[in-house]
Amino acid sequence: MPITRVIIGPFSRRALGDALALSLKQDRSLAVSQVGSEAEVESFLNATETVVVLLEQRGSDTLQRFMPLSDSVSVILIDGDGRGDVQVALREVGLSRMRSIIGLLAESPHPKVFCLDQHLPLASEQLLRDPGSGLAPVLAWLDTAFALVLDRFAAARGGQGDAPWMEELLYLKAHFLAGRQVSRERESELFDAMAEAPLWHQPVFRTLPLAPEELKLLCLAAAPDLDQRYGQAVGLLQNNFAESRPSATTLSMFFSPDHVGGDILTILKTKRPFARLKLIRTEADGPQPGYRVPREVIELLFGIRRCSGQDWSVQWVGLDAEPQLAASLGRLLSRKAPPLVLVDGGNAYAAGEIAAAVLANEGPVLRVKCTVAEAGQSARLVDWALAARIHDAVLMIENAGVLPGPEQEAMLTSDVGCVLRGMIVIGATEIARSQPNGRGIVHAAVKKPGGDLISARWLQATRELGVVLNADDARSLAGTLRLPPEEIVTLAQMAVSAAQCADGGADVRPKALLEAARHLAARHAPETVRIPECIFGWNDIVLPDTIRTVVELIPEHVRHSQQVLDEWDFVSRLPYGRGVGALFSGPSGTGKTMCAQVIAACLGVELMQVEIARCVSKYIGETEKNIDRCFQAAEAASAVLLFDEADALFGKRTEIKDAHDRHANVEVAYLLQRIEAYEGLVILTTNLKNNIDPAFLRRLRFVVDFPMPEAADRERIWKLAFPDAAKRHVSVDTAFLARRLPLSGGSIQAIAVNAAFGAVAESAPEIHMRHVMAATRTELLKMGMLSVERELTDPHPEPLVLEGCLT
Repeated sequence: MPITRVIIGPFSRRALGDALALSLKQDRSLAVSQVGSEAEVESFLNATETVVVLLEQRGSDTLQRFMPLSDSVSVILIDGDGRGDVQVALREVGLSRMRSIIGLLAESPHPKVFCLDQHLPLASEQLLRDPGSGLAPVLAWLDTAFALVLDRFAAARGGQGDAPWMEELLYLKAHFLAGRQVSRERESELFDAMAEAPLWHQPVFRTLPLAPEELKLLCLAAAPDLDQRYGQAVGLLQNNFAESRPSATTLSMFFSPDHVGGDILTILKTKRPFARLKLIRTEADGPQPGYRVPREVIELLFGIRRCSGQDWSVQWVGLDAEPQLAASLGRLLSRKAPPLVLVDGGNAYAAGEIAAAVLANEGPVLRVKCTVAEAGQSARLVDWALAARIHDAVLMIENAGVLPGPEQEAMLTSDVGCVLRGMIVIGATEIARSQPNGRGIVHAAVKKPGGDLISARWLQATRELGVVLNADDARSLAGTLRLPPEEIVTLAQMAVSAAQCADGGADVRPKALLEAARHLAARHAPETVRIPECIFGWNDIVLPDTIRTVVELIPEHVRHSQQVLDEWDFVSRLPYGRGVGALFSGPSGTGKTMCAQVIAACLGVELMQVEIARCVSKYIGETEKNIDRCFQAAEAASAVLLFDEADALFGKRTEIKDAHDRHANVEVAYLLQRIEAYEGLVILTTNLKNNIDPAFLRRLRFVVDFPMPEAADRERIWKLAFPDAAKRHVSVDTAFLARRLPLSGGSIQAIAVNAAFGAVAESAPEIHMRHVMAATRTELLKMGMLSVERELTDPHPEPLVLEGCLT
């Protein structure tokens, strides 16, 4: 990754400079340093390496004094004279925007100055006058055009040599002319030369294409962003120096004398791509709004193409696509007028599969993710379409269903798709009407990728990173981690990076990929679930042999699902989908939740435990929505989903006597459908198996009853309850405790913990039997076992047999 050097100059508020440095240092692509004097800043203005200098703007002389002297140097001017604390000042500056500007300026091969508070990049004299610059023909024509318009403006006002604006006009004319003579013929020649400049040979301009009047409007609207003097001239022409953007009336001055503002508005309302993509647009509402050029077009004029924006990103490469889907989309996108493609958003994998299919047809895809359900989002469609046109990409809008109905309708009926390679909308809930220009509407169905395809993707993603993964490991990963293509790539990159940081090599095992998946799972977790740390293994849990055999089968069903269901085609015999469901029932403390943690740790994935109290809502329909978010999060992270005390949600349906019964039954019915559709592992635990609706039992692959442990099992649990690091006195008789007390594993563990605290409270070096007995009595009283507590007597103070000898 190339490193950009950032120099932060002195600020009148030193804390602001320090805060800027601290914030920018978090970006590893920036090498940030501070200087204490303006003289030190001047030493960097002629640097040969890429340098971006951050300075406080202290009047007009700041720009003149710190003008870059090298093509590698850029200066950003910041208004640091604001009021309020430093945090408020940082928000006003906008650190994310600051990083984007630094990246753009570092990539541009010109010396430049950017006024952050005015949003206008200022071109240096070298950029304005350098014949080798791509913008030189544009600026040469703009200079001449503005000089002529200023001449006509002065003549129309009768000269008025003593007018207050005349001095400003003469200064601007002197700058634009630079001693040259201008005429209408010369201006026409310069425009023709500018229209043939290599700048307009970029694909987006060449394929639109731009009519002469459209090209002229584009350059005039962009002029204030190229040089502030053009903005000053616009303010002079409009008799308002505070408005540097040209209105339609001002733009008409640069055309023939018979042109008026209405003619300009006519050009902007045509059906040509120039108008559809709004290559010039209004700055604000009003009778005479100013026009500007979108940021993406300004960057193109500087030779910069961004690959991501506020809510979009361009994807150029991808993993293998499903062949039938790729072929179907290829036929649609190859049409002369590609139709609008609508995809159901009910599954989490649709976007990844569609993107892979588009990329399989040798074209990039611009992915937009709608995340905010607010008005005005459809207006962003033009920006997305412009970015897609710049990259010659297919526009794909994901999660469109979160937008309000009118916003969706405006998006689906827009005509911007007519100027794109293709437009795909995923998850829209509104019905699409007919498309402009006879473009059709096609509904595409996306199937869940099979295990063979997911295995191939794991092999492809690791192979491209130089990692060799065998087929068995890929098949196991395909069964355990059911992830979209982009997350498979991300996990592979995370695992390789972790391996390189650990030992400098790229030896990646499936365990490393599972570890990366656990880190990735946290971002999918909603507030209705928690992710406990799975610290237990098979050696930590004590179960009867018959129960243990069944429980150990559960992770094998997940791990080998791809082979059994896809390769052996058992998926055609399963009426309730590919998921694995298990019910653990039994008394409290018998290891049901602990067993769920063991299974998750065995699979190497996270355990998402549903917070039932957070899911249940008094509002109709909200409970189902909260539960659905839990399932979606578990699917996205390939996690094990755990419903503890599941009888609270999965209870039996009852006879409907009032509205409460009806809505309760609806929740149970929804859970039945959601478990059928879920393709991962879901575990339900309950102390009251008889309260679970029988319909759930038929849909679960495993139903396991956890009994209270027998004496032999209890003795093993007593021994495991004390960690190896805990100092246990020889007087602790685990055999007596196991034989005398019919307790569950949870109660035994609680007694061991309380005994340890009792020993520490006495400053005892070891845990003695008296500490264990005291903790046992406390636990029995807590459980209401009063008769057992009364009958409990202390054992012999020392073991009867110690190391094989009678005592």
